[in-house]
Amino acid sequence: MVQTQTILSPRLEKLKRLIEREIQQEGMTAEGIKKIVQNANIQIEDLLPYADFDHPIEDGYGRKMIYDGGNFEMMAMSWNTDHYSSIHNHGYTEWGIVQVFGNTHHFIYRIRNEELQFAKKEILTKGQIIKVVNAMIHQMGNPSTEKYMSLHIYGCNQRSECVTSDARNYELEWDRINHTTGGAFFNLPDDQIYNFLDCPTPTDEVFLNYSNLMLNYYNRQVQTPKITSLKTHLLNKMELRFLESAKGQAR
Repeated sequence: MVQTQTILSPRLEKLKRLIEREIQQEGMTAEGIKKIVQNANIQIEDLLPYADFDHPIEDGYGRKMIYDGGNFEMMAMSWNTDHYSSIHNHGYTEWGIVQVFGNTHHFIYRIRNEELQFAKKEILTKGQIIKVVNAMIHQMGNPSTEKYMSLHIYGCNQRSECVTSDARNYELEWDRINHTTGGAFFNLPDDQIYNFLDCPTPTDEVFLNYSNLMLNYYNRQVQTPKITSLKTHLLNKMELRFLESAKGQAR
């Protein structure tokens, strides 16, 4: 990902220096980066030079690098109305934060008894900061009528580059998890995927929520034969899933 600005705003420059100092002195933690970001008092004006609301329609959000420090990355995301990320984790990330500048859907997942379940569903409010670690499986999106941006910082004390590599995206309609070098997007191109794993079975609640977001994603694209085929596969998967669920409840 190309860094789009070489001169940071004063607040972003302060944030960068505080992170670098903490890493050198103590090593960073998730709680530590959250406190640093709170003290930096980042404003939406600091992120606007990195806005990318006109990103490709197949992406769930705009994604621009603010600063790549090797063992940490600062990124800005741009969220249009009703656009969502995939279900994902953050690769090698040991510590990180997300700060949102608009009301944001946030779904946290857990794997329990070989099922993918909701652990938490919440609305993050403007300015809120949440901690991120590599064990977190989550999904974010914009349920509001206004577009907005978010600040993302991901770091690792044990690596000097590519801290978000080896991320996992959960593709529930294909019963698999992909390993990616790209973003947390639906339907990543093949050249950004290098491995697949079996996916835990999602609960009905998780699968229905995911399917609704995927259908919205497909419906806002040009209905090419490929998109129509992908949408048909998802609809068939939904029908099969809930026929099986209905049979189970009838027993």
